[in-house]
Amino acid sequence: MQLESLPNEIFLDIFDYLSLVNLHQSFKGLNQRINHILQSLNHRSIQLWSTNEKNEIDMHIFFAASIASIDINDECDVNLNQYPKMHSLTYTYATESQVQHFLLSKFCHNDLKYLNVTSDDLSLLFKYMFSNKFSSLNQCILRNIDSLTTCPWRITPSLHSVTVCSDENIIPSILYSCPNLKNLSLFIFHYSSTTLTSFIYHSHLKRLTIEMTEPAWTVQAIHMLFSSTEIPHLISFRIFSYEPSLIPFNFVQLMDIFNRRLPNLRRFKCDIRLSKGVETMNLKIIRDLHSFLFIYLKFEYQSDGILRIYTDNFEDSIKLK
Repeated sequence: MQLESLPNEIFLDIFDYLSLVNLHQSFKGLNQRINHILQSLNHRSIQLWSTNEKNEIDMHIFFAASIASIDINDECDVNLNQYPKMHSLTYTYATESQVQHFLLSKFCHNDLKYLNVTSDDLSLLFKYMFSNKFSSLNQCILRNIDSLTTCPWRITPSLHSVTVCSDENIIPSILYSCPNLKNLSLFIFHYSSTTLTSFIYHSHLKRLTIEMTEPAWTVQAIHMLFSSTEIPHLISFRIFSYEPSLIPFNFVQLMDIFNRRLPNLRRFKCDIRLSKGVETMNLKIIRDLHSFLFIYLKFEYQSDGILRIYTDNFEDSIKLK
């Protein structure tokens, strides 16, 4: 049997095991039929650099209709409109011109499902993100947001997972804007625990993670958070702070908050610090407060006298570039 007599399905099965580089070098240009099969592949990924050589650029253009995921690793100049099947886009560190180009590339907005961007200033992109401009976007990760005071906060039903680094507490605004949100991770540089004037109810959120540089997490801050928001179906709550607290962390009061405000909570993870000399409860007593929420809790006394209270299966914190 000659190679050309094989059905397209056989070629597609074989090509699934080969990289784009191997496919481009070995099969591209053999004949029109093979070229058509190559360009009908789906769910391929590429990484773009400004240092890509001409043959790599030619390969990306040839397979443009097959690309579903793109990682742009530097100031690489790329026309996003030439990738009609792009569902995932990551900028390692986007320049202002790259952000502007993405916002103008409306051809790719409707089908985009995943967006991950780090940049010096993402305020403009943030406004678009929560204005329901991306009708299919399920997950977004935006790092380094400056001021959000003018964000329109329109209803954005497609978003199910949001990770944001911000200089302010925007939890209520995100919950309002994303009624179908299931996962929310925030890195907040200056957390404000002031009582909100409005009450936010959210029925879909399952997982909430909050990191902050200052001030340190306290039970009072957690109380203020869940006094202003009702999230009855939350199953996972994680807190992380860098600054040691001068205020004791009262786990009895924390358990009372969980009982009253989070009836479905199944997992509590933390990584917090208490200043030297701040009293705390015995670890065994804390673990006995609940049958499973605190069983992974650990104490670590550091060389400067600071007490670190953490869960030993605490996953990596939100990465900042």
